Amino acid sequence: MSMPMIAFAGLAPHAPVLVPEVAGVRLEDVRETVQAMESLAGSLIATKPTLVVVVSPHSPRRSGSFGLWQGPRLRGGFSQFSAPEQRIDLPVDTEALVAIEAEAGRRALRTWRISGGELDHGAAVPLWFLARAGWTGPTLVVSLERDGLVEPERMGEAIGAALERLGRRTALIASGDMSHRLCPGAPCGFDARAHFFDEEFLRVIAQGRFGRLSSMDSELEAIAAEDAVEPTRAVVAAVGGRSEGHRVLSYQAPFGVGYGVAVLFDAEASPSERGSLVIDSLERLPQVARMAIETHFAGGGPMPAFRAEGPASVEGCVFVTLFDGSGQLRGCIGSLKPTQTDLVRETWRYALEVLGDRRFVPIVREELAGLRTEVTVLGELEPIADEAGLDPALYGVVVRAEDGRRGVLLPDLEGVDTPKQQIAIARRKAGIAAWEPVQLYRFTAECFEDAGDATGGA
Repeated sequence: MSMPMIAFAGLAPHAPVLVPEVAGVRLEDVRETVQAMESLAGSLIATKPTLVVVVSPHSPRRSGSFGLWQGPRLRGGFSQFSAPEQRIDLPVDTEALVAIEAEAGRRALRTWRISGGELDHGAAVPLWFLARAGWTGPTLVVSLERDGLVEPERMGEAIGAALERLGRRTALIASGDMSHRLCPGAPCGFDARAHFFDEEFLRVIAQGRFGRLSSMDSELEAIAAEDAVEPTRAVVAAVGGRSEGHRVLSYQAPFGVGYGVAVLFDAEASPSERGSLVIDSLERLPQVARMAIETHFAGGGPMPAFRAEGPASVEGCVFVTLFDGSGQLRGCIGSLKPTQTDLVRETWRYALEVLGDRRFVPIVREELAGLRTEVTVLGELEPIADEAGLDPALYGVVVRAEDGRRGVLLPDLEGVDTPKQQIAIARRKAGIAAWEPVQLYRFTAECFEDAGDATGGA
């Protein structure tokens, strides 16, 4: 379809605790998210929309149908959260509502009108921030289909087409929180795997590769107990998949729930906003590793809005190595096959994974100041017949047993001077006995460090 008249699209969390009057003494725990929500609202207002549409996962749902709140007014508040004076009261855009219903009908989509009662918090929280930023104009709130019988993209496309017919300048908000199982005591319980969803979801947003939203790991989504994917898929479809100006504004998870704030599309974005932090050389990969670790200890973990260019934009394999302030090895983890779209994201992933290197005592926050990161970018693996093909100063080695056990040793390590030593250490790391037959591979590597003298990886 042709491009709808949408000027802005964003992603907003909807926890009532983000409203400062609700948060009370907990405000400091969510201040970064609150500031990001204020920034998101300001950016939306700056595009001068004539209509705001919010897709809420908590509005009433029906099987096989999408809901539209009818008017004349949309009202809601936070009385149940001890902030009765904080209210939403906005006019419903009936013209747009009727147009969306008609377009949905043309596409054989069922809709229904939601009436009576107050707005759910999925709509009320984002609209509260918009109202505080000055929004008083016509507004629509859309609910999702309940049972997964109709893809959310279909409703999003209907919304976009209807707005195109109307010629209305519109801003869209996808309301959604990420994982609800990020720590013990979280609302849906704790699952140690839940953070992987947040990392993958925000990585997609940071890259602006919105087409991947519909193919995310459904099992991981279920583990996360999230409600951000469906609203985001609907909003992205409404904007025609465009991603100009996309940027992640913040991510926090102070109470076991992931709060991510992002711009998905901004027609008025400045050139600097249309980009992101550019990593355009391999020498900057240790900076990426350090930021990943610092973000982890700050309560986050997902990829920020990095944009890889030049040598850093290709797929490849990395090992991330950590040293403490005295130069002692604290961890080294990587892969022999690329797992991400570029070296920046590959580095980010293994910077997080190296924190869990089981060979070492877990790294704690107090070590950050003295921690040194080193990133090794691997060349292609090359099979060799025997140790005569090795040079410890030039090549790393992979030792692989018949049952798949595999040991890796990086090149140019202090105290490793002969191929025999290389192979013996690699065997020992993999638990491969000296008598077992193995395949040998060699690889070249470039090592980059963030500070101090290199002592090598292990």
